[in-house]
Amino acid sequence: MRGRYIILLAALLSCVSCLKEDNSYKTPQAAITSFTIGYYNVKVHDLNIHGRDTVVNVREGGVMYPMTIDQINNRIFNADSMAYGSVLTKVTSTVNGNGTIGYRYLDDPTNEYLWRSVDSIDFTRGLQFMVKSTDDSYTRVYDVQVNVRKVFPDSLHWSVRDTVGFPVLSGISSAVRNDSVFCFGIDSMGTPSVSFRPVSAGNWNGANPMTGINGSDWNSRVTVFNGKFYTVSGNSVCISSDAVNWSNVKTGIKSLLLADAGCTELWAVSQDSNLIKSSDMTEWDTIQRIPANFPDSAAFMFSYPLSTNASITRTVIAGLADDSLNASVWTILSSDIALTQVDMPADKELRLPALDYLTVFSYDGALFSLGQGLEHFRQSNDNGLTWYKCDRYAEDYSSWNRFMQLPESLQGYDAGFTATVDGKGYMWIMTDDGRVWRGAISRLTK
Repeated sequence: MRGRYIILLAALLSCVSCLKEDNSYKTPQAAITSFTIGYYNVKVHDLNIHGRDTVVNVREGGVMYPMTIDQINNRIFNADSMAYGSVLTKVTSTVNGNGTIGYRYLDDPTNEYLWRSVDSIDFTRGLQFMVKSTDDSYTRVYDVQVNVRKVFPDSLHWSVRDTVGFPVLSGISSAVRNDSVFCFGIDSMGTPSVSFRPVSAGNWNGANPMTGINGSDWNSRVTVFNGKFYTVSGNSVCISSDAVNWSNVKTGIKSLLLADAGCTELWAVSQDSNLIKSSDMTEWDTIQRIPANFPDSAAFMFSYPLSTNASITRTVIAGLADDSLNASVWTILSSDIALTQVDMPADKELRLPALDYLTVFSYDGALFSLGQGLEHFRQSNDNGLTWYKCDRYAEDYSSWNRFMQLPESLQGYDAGFTATVDGKGYMWIMTDDGRVWRGAISRLTK
């Protein structure tokens, strides 16, 4: 009996010895196969119950920003940057891979740490993750970069543009053609004039007298259509290729609607009270009789396809009419036969006010307006039905988009100004006291 136990023990020891020497589970492979940032705080500026600025922490998870693993160049990074204000100094992570995983900071490379899911890692420091194969034959090093937005992604940032050569003009208006911005107005001698400069860089070229325009019956409103400039002087539509030399193209006109870049037709109000349109400035068609409360001065016109049916185009018109308190807004679909006035909201705070120097433009998928006093933008996301104040302290129902703000030095400016949008996504504001500003929403695509 005793001999049987000895034989069995010997067999067991033999098997244990075999297990210790079996290296089949060890491999020369080393790779990180997934990498996810844990939860972290985002510092957000807000208002407390007393209406004062405060900072609150909003909790976010790194799973919202997938990490890309570049196995060829040994890089780990997030293509979509994390929110502005993200605090990444003590953040956990979830890492999977083949091999033993560790990490080190570039400013202290001699100290290496075995990675654990509970470790609070400082992702604001230069960082590398290492993976050692289970057979200790190979170590792979990955550079880790966690990208965070440097500015709030929807905030509006302004810069003072070079005003060298920018003239002092009254009754100014503006337009953009190709890669240049133009400013029109009346100089001190009563002469219609224009100044222009490249959008990207350069100086204004002073006040250039315009020929073919009578300053005594010209309101300086100019629109661009099919690469040409158009305005109304007297009772005629005038055309220009260079914004300096003008000639008549259509008589019997009272006013011209200022067309957005999306418009495929130019609309005008005739002296016999008809709304007419043309796509070639030769043939003009009557749309309808001018309805009551239609804008009786310069109006702004925007056309864009419906999001639900790209074959149908919506046109929105906004301008000043008989109502001295509120602007007049109209709309028509390409499938309709007549304009419809947009009903004013019951709440007066959501109406488009009839301010002097009213300017309406399309930007960032919405309509925006400015008026005398330059207190704030008003924004409409519903085709001109409601207009919300872009208030820095957006704390009531009638305000939103607190990041869409004017330059502080312009707020409250109570004289003439003009605003336009260029093809690069920038807004321009020019004042009749000789200042020029350019601004754009800060996003990763800008």
